[in-house]
Amino acid sequence: MKRKNTTRFLKQNVLWILFFGFAFFAICSREDTFIFASQSPFAIGKYMSWVIFFCFLTYSIYASSKENFFKTLIGVHKMLWGRQIVIDLYIGLLLPLLIVFLHGGTFVFLVWLIPILIYANMATLLYLTLNYDSLVSYFMV
Repeated sequence: MKRKNTTRFLKQNVLWILFFGFAFFAICSREDTFIFASQSPFAIGKYMSWVIFFCFLTYSIYASSKENFFKTLIGVHKMLWGRQIVIDLYIGLLLPLLIVFLHGGTFVFLVWLIPILIYANMATLLYLTLNYDSLVSYFMV
């Protein structure tokens, strides 16, 4: 019975297990020690990014506890506007993917490509928040 519950839990939460595993890898592979702090003159932006990320993560976990992601996705694809929204989302991911490529190079782009395509804005927020200082420095004169 216990093994059956464990298997059921893993099946229901495989996307979250993968996300948290990737997030742990992304955070631990950082060369700098300022994960949550910022050395930028616009430090408030990094703190706001973390708050937005954790709020979005919390709501996403709540939503996935109430509805099955895959069943909902199938339902969305049945609606014309649902398909349009999904297409719009993935077209909108091209800019963050370009930023990852320009900022990190080919290897970093390839590491982040699949998580961004699967988790969309969740992975994008994580990347932008982890790399906040260096991204902001591009815009400093």
